[in-house]
Amino acid sequence: MDSVPPLITALRGIAEGPALIGDAGRAVSGAELLSGAAPTDPLSQAVAARVWAARAATREEDPEERRLRYWAGVLGPPPIRHTVLLPPTGLGVELALATLLAGGTVVHGDPARPPAELLADLSRSRSTHLSLPSELLWRISALDDQHAQELDALRRVLHVGPEPRQEDVYAAVEALGAVVAHVRAPRGNAEASDDDLRQVVTAATDAAWKRLIGVTAEQARVFTARLDAAVLSSMLLALRRDGVLEEPGRGHPLPEILRAARVAPAHRRLVGRWLAELTRHGLTTRRGGLFAATRPVHPADAARAWQSAADAWTGRLGSATVIDHLRTAAERLPALLTGEQQAAALLLPKGSTRIVDARATRTAAGRYRAAVLAAALRRIAADHPGPGPLRVLELAAGAATGEITRALADRTAPAADYLCTDPSDLLLAAVRTRVGRHPHLRYARFDLHHPGPGPGAADGPFDVVVADGALAAAPDPDLAARRLTALLAPGGWLLLNEPVRTRLEFLVGDAFLPHLHPHDPRTDPDAPPPGAPRWHAALTRAGVRTVLAVTGDDHPVTLLGDQLLAARAG
Repeated sequence: MDSVPPLITALRGIAEGPALIGDAGRAVSGAELLSGAAPTDPLSQAVAARVWAARAATREEDPEERRLRYWAGVLGPPPIRHTVLLPPTGLGVELALATLLAGGTVVHGDPARPPAELLADLSRSRSTHLSLPSELLWRISALDDQHAQELDALRRVLHVGPEPRQEDVYAAVEALGAVVAHVRAPRGNAEASDDDLRQVVTAATDAAWKRLIGVTAEQARVFTARLDAAVLSSMLLALRRDGVLEEPGRGHPLPEILRAARVAPAHRRLVGRWLAELTRHGLTTRRGGLFAATRPVHPADAARAWQSAADAWTGRLGSATVIDHLRTAAERLPALLTGEQQAAALLLPKGSTRIVDARATRTAAGRYRAAVLAAALRRIAADHPGPGPLRVLELAAGAATGEITRALADRTAPAADYLCTDPSDLLLAAVRTRVGRHPHLRYARFDLHHPGPGPGAADGPFDVVVADGALAAAPDPDLAARRLTALLAPGGWLLLNEPVRTRLEFLVGDAFLPHLHPHDPRTDPDAPPPGAPRWHAALTRAGVRTVLAVTGDDHPVTLLGDQLLAARAG
């Protein structure tokens, strides 16, 4: 097979004939263009640069050959003498190159000149083809009839812009006496990026929907309502000590509540958040600095609430191991508050990763999220241009690490470089135990919310950043969004899982883990509630053009508390 690009072959065929007619009417032959000569106008220079690049490329290496052949077909058979009044970038350059590919001559024109002068130039050049913006065509068409009578050589006009009105097209045909064809304005980089983002999201959700067969929005609503009721009952029960919050209507100041429950200093802020939630849900009232229970809560009440939540969960939404862990943590709240019980020991009993594994792989929402992320990574990896590896960073590891690892293992070229991170050495070790070693997988401790060197400086930028709760856990979501986008390479992908409701179960479980940031807003009594509008706004202020919700507001995964978001760097 001939390895010479068709454009080069076409220019050799033009030989000493005119290939480009630039500013001031200077003509450059095909042979001269191949040698690097070109007029000084921007369009001629852009065409010459593309020709020079094509000389070093094989047909297989030229990804634009198919588009040039398409435009050459649009221009039609020779002879072609093509006046180009488009900007010397993008489509304007492609139409000029397609003219050369078809063995024609490109005539440079200046669209800033008055329409009457452009029409006179068109007549003098004996152009057979004209390419120009639609708006300029309408202005030329409005000129007096005598100008059009000098254009007997003109056969085809391509105008670029929005969908035209039919009356404008008729006026142009009548004025110029040529075939008038509309070309939709080419997508800008931002529009193309948005389209790619939507295609990836659509492909990912199409691949993952089977993971939610049998799961309904109503099941999610029922479970979250029952779970919240169980958690709130356990919170109030844990604070009922030495007569505090036992008698409905009797007020107690916060220091008294903390003393009675013997709350460790590290957890006092968390108890403040508990009281804010108890008050918001009507289990306590606050008058001034005094908190009072609105009704008595007994251990049997909490036990029934947890059983009701378990009935709504097990066998439908996830493994019994997950809900049993939450129930055990709730029962151990008095000891967690004092510090006698460590949350890590409940999450990893005797070093076992059984609960961590169940949370990652044995919930309907978790399986769906992992499948979406894996499918998105496969699609992104398949389109990765190289030449280096696809660089992936995961923040808050564990939720989808296994699925992502398997998805990236499907790729053979270019290779993937997957950096899995977490702020907790304990949880990172658990993920390492569960997922194991893979050639493209590395582990590192990293906290997005702590200043200092991290993966962005040592290993970035990254083509994909996958994060779980990165904005919700940030004392300043705007700062976190800026840090996230700073980790991305141009055109990089951001795949986020963020809460869209207050996860009360977090407040009786993971909120006690030792790696939690001391200013984590999830334990702040005065923090605004989480929600998609907050996360969208933070990402927008960080310069992200488009943020897509992978799971809609009524999607079962969203109703269970978290929403998947996808975005792309500019």
